[in-house]
Amino acid sequence: MAKKDYSSELCNELGKAAGDPQLLIKHRPVRYEKGTVLPIDITGVFPAISGKAELTVDKFLGGGFAGQVYRCKLTGLELPAGTFIPGLEKGNLYAVKIVIPPSGFSRWFRNTTYWLAFQGPFSSQVNHGACRAGLLWQKLVRRAGLVKFGRETAVKDAYASFWDSNLNAYGEITEWVEGRMWHLEADEDISRRFDWKNVPLEATGSPEYVDKRRFMRDMVELMHAMGAPEFARQYEWSTMKSQPNCMKRTDTADGGLCAIDFRAGLALLPWLPMSPGDFKLILNGLKRGALVQFDRCDLSKMEAYVADHPEVFTDVQPMIDELKVQDRAYRRSLWDITHHGLRPTFDKELRQDVINGLVEGYLADDLVDDDFAETLRKGGLTFSFFHLLGAVPLLGKMIRQRWGSRSFRKHMLGIFTKPAYFKAALKARAAHDLIGWHRAGRTDETRTRKLADNPGLFFLERFTVGFLPIGLHRLCIRPVIAWNGFVAFFKFIYDFAKDEAFREKWFLDQVAEGEADGMLTREEHDHIVSIIKEPYIVKYLKSMAVHFCTIPVTQIFSVITGAFVAAYVFHKTGDKSDASLAFAGIVALFQVTPISPGSLCRGFYVVYLMIRERNWRDYLVAAPLSFVKYIGYLAFPLQMTTTYPHLARFLVSRRATSVVHIIPVFGEHGALLEHWVFDLFFNIPQIMGRHMRGLLTLWMLLGIGIIAPALAQAETTKGIVGLSIALVAVFICPRLVFLPILSRGKKA
Repeated sequence: MAKKDYSSELCNELGKAAGDPQLLIKHRPVRYEKGTVLPIDITGVFPAISGKAELTVDKFLGGGFAGQVYRCKLTGLELPAGTFIPGLEKGNLYAVKIVIPPSGFSRWFRNTTYWLAFQGPFSSQVNHGACRAGLLWQKLVRRAGLVKFGRETAVKDAYASFWDSNLNAYGEITEWVEGRMWHLEADEDISRRFDWKNVPLEATGSPEYVDKRRFMRDMVELMHAMGAPEFARQYEWSTMKSQPNCMKRTDTADGGLCAIDFRAGLALLPWLPMSPGDFKLILNGLKRGALVQFDRCDLSKMEAYVADHPEVFTDVQPMIDELKVQDRAYRRSLWDITHHGLRPTFDKELRQDVINGLVEGYLADDLVDDDFAETLRKGGLTFSFFHLLGAVPLLGKMIRQRWGSRSFRKHMLGIFTKPAYFKAALKARAAHDLIGWHRAGRTDETRTRKLADNPGLFFLERFTVGFLPIGLHRLCIRPVIAWNGFVAFFKFIYDFAKDEAFREKWFLDQVAEGEADGMLTREEHDHIVSIIKEPYIVKYLKSMAVHFCTIPVTQIFSVITGAFVAAYVFHKTGDKSDASLAFAGIVALFQVTPISPGSLCRGFYVVYLMIRERNWRDYLVAAPLSFVKYIGYLAFPLQMTTTYPHLARFLVSRRATSVVHIIPVFGEHGALLEHWVFDLFFNIPQIMGRHMRGLLTLWMLLGIGIIAPALAQAETTKGIVGLSIALVAVFICPRLVFLPILSRGKKA
């Protein structure tokens, strides 16, 4: 079961079971499902008007270290009579971020790095001052967009903050921006964009790429000018993960770029750079005297910038005044030894502020109740001992929960003394964990319900096969899944090869998903749909069937060959280790050779089409590339580049980037690695296609240079024959077979 196929209704049912009202301690939700209604108290960013609102979740957009993001509809809004918050209107869609990651690991890693940096809880989640300061900065930077870009739409607007008592985290309501990350552009001369600072956009095949890079540079310059260098980290190109933080708008007439993210997720520690650009940022920070970096700003520099542009910042003084108050409260809620040093030990007022900030974190982590929080705020030995317990792995949290929360103590007593309460608690915990299992695809709807009704069975599974990766877990529980998958794979190939309607539906589904993902505009989508019956598209879809059939060929052939070689080695030496190494070596060799049995099948199929149709021109690019492993899968899309450029770009970008997206952080849609992979599998092969003759000649000469010395030293007939076959098949044949085809194609 794919992740996207999980049942929201079932997750909501399990959520209610996890929050069983008879339990003293209830499991908080990890995230919300579509349709969830959130009644909240809000405070406008500017003006800071308090009121009530109701948000209805329209879509969960994902989550990272900084928090979880939703598209929500504002279905209710109550403000004091005669007041309004500009931008907030009932019935509109908004982006809503709640500053707590949906992933347990992300939450732990984020909080750990932040604690190492500032010795306190993640402030944007639990501290009112941190939440407000971040939004006020965003609002000021948006206004500064008028100075730098001539438009406020260059920065996403921020409307209100709120506290989510279900997730125990602050959240923010911001503008919903319609747009896309970027088009992966067909560029026949990618070297031109290397001079991205100066090249005219019309003179490069990658105008969106160049435009985004310039925009992000300008955002960095703007925030440095405003005294917010650590905010600028969100737009540093060299981090390779900042590119998704700005989008190309499709909801404004100018279609300009827009900065959409101002919440950093991870503190930057000097000993823990997490991207190539972090090395430069760490050095620059050290020059400023910042050992650790997150979101610290220079308010005096900001005020000077505002004073230099009075025509733009005529009415922002109330924002600046609040920012000063909130930023001071935020900074003083943390021990932050790199800035405060040992001051909290002798500055009583600062020490009290730090204690209050730490207690906020304890409340957010459900370690203490309100009564015990008041005790901790008094400081003294109770606070010191409680705080030090946090340094004890696992056991420290258990002790603090039981010590700091009366409800938790009663909860644990009920579990050990009341069988009915124990059963209810067990069922609630199982329901809570099963939500995550079901969303991740570990269990389908039927099995999820079965385990929810039998919590004992769930915990048996949880602490055995539940430790395995998802695929192995499902396979252990239902071995028939492997057979069903095998049957489904070959049924798909059979249907794809035999049924034209099936092929067309598959293709149209891919195109529809491409439009939904922003890889195609509506006009491009409609154009591709309109040419579905054209002969070359029909031919492409038939060739895709052959591609699917060749997927397992190399693996099957490599295993069979490896088995024969291993058997031969074992027969000769009687050593199982040598036989195993021989088998592994053969299988590995088949993975790295540029031409394989599968690619040969695919290539000879294209040659067959050329001979049958007596058509060289339409296969000029596809023919040589089809013989090359990995790149050969893209042969036909590359062939389409001149005839169907939108379709070719879409097919290659979708196939190439789908692999990248499994890479954590750097593989995110819209990140730099995605564009690099597209270049590797689309733009560079296009460039190589124009120089195929020279490349094939170079490949042949390289093979001769490598194998000729080995032939001269070969001592056995078998060795000479084997090396000669490898030389002819791998290095010489591509040159001799494809040169006439290329030459003939040029004459056509």
